[in-house]
Amino acid sequence: MRVVSFTVPAWFPAYGRETTARRPEVQLTEQESAVFLCLATGASNAELAGELHLSVSTVKFHVHNIRAKLGGISRLQACLLAALAREEGTLSAGGAAAVRR
Repeated sequence: MRVVSFTVPAWFPAYGRETTARRPEVQLTEQESAVFLCLATGASNAELAGELHLSVSTVKFHVHNIRAKLGGISRLQACLLAALAREEGTLSAGGAAAVRR
């Protein structure tokens, strides 16, 4: 299993945490990172499932894990971070080039 890293920008709101603290890198699995990047489109779970050839329950599972790993953020916040990651290419795999879809 390949793990993909993502760092939440320091300016992104963090509820219940000190905003000046350095944010740790978030480790997403390859499947989670695929779902994460597709969240940028604002698609529903059913639409994501169709695009990624997964079941809806698998997409729900990955979205839940992604939100938890990113500090319990909302789905909308996850969509915004995903759009930022796609735009800036901030997802990387073990120091490799940034992942873009």
